[in-house]
Amino acid sequence: MFTEIMIDEPLEKIVDDWDFFDDRVLKHYSTFKATGDNVLGLRRRSISSAGLNDPRKGNISHHLELGPDGLVEWSHSPLAVHVTTAGTPHTVSHNFGYWHINDKDELYMPIPERVPGEMGYFVVVMGNPTGDETDAFAWYCEKCLTLLHDFVYETGRLGFNGFWKAEARAVRSYNADAANRKCPECGHQNPMGYCWNSAKDTPEEAAARKLW
Repeated sequence: MFTEIMIDEPLEKIVDDWDFFDDRVLKHYSTFKATGDNVLGLRRRSISSAGLNDPRKGNISHHLELGPDGLVEWSHSPLAVHVTTAGTPHTVSHNFGYWHINDKDELYMPIPERVPGEMGYFVVVMGNPTGDETDAFAWYCEKCLTLLHDFVYETGRLGFNGFWKAEARAVRSYNADAANRKCPECGHQNPMGYCWNSAKDTPEEAAARKLW
């Protein structure tokens, strides 16, 4: 899984109880963190047969992907692994207001709670981009799926640590001009975009989060 593992404690202190789900470790991966060959996201979520529930954003069970056969919707279920292959535009309703397109596969696995009444864990693993590999933030018309706007971050060259700043720049560039949101094909005026972290929302972006 890794070419190397870096720790900041003596090996004998952690070798018997190394646990990514330990609270002191988990907090470092609550967004995404590049670690060796991979990028990891580990989050506490309510996991059930109905999908996922984010305590800040509500139900996030519906994910969308755009592929050769058009728009596909899928839902998470406990311990069921889903892979979004590299190059596939994907988005999560009310969770991030853009379509993410990356040059690495993404693997998702919801792990249900160990004790009834507690939250489970949502695990996201993807390869750490290198070389010319990128992440793109794109917007498609919600009516006809025409590409409206995109913003590319050179992740392999600049490093994953700049991903969230790139996300913010992408959202601001899309929202800056209403013309970006008007579909050139069908004329539909699409909603604004928003970042993954709801704390970054402007009032207008918070309103858009409720729409899509």
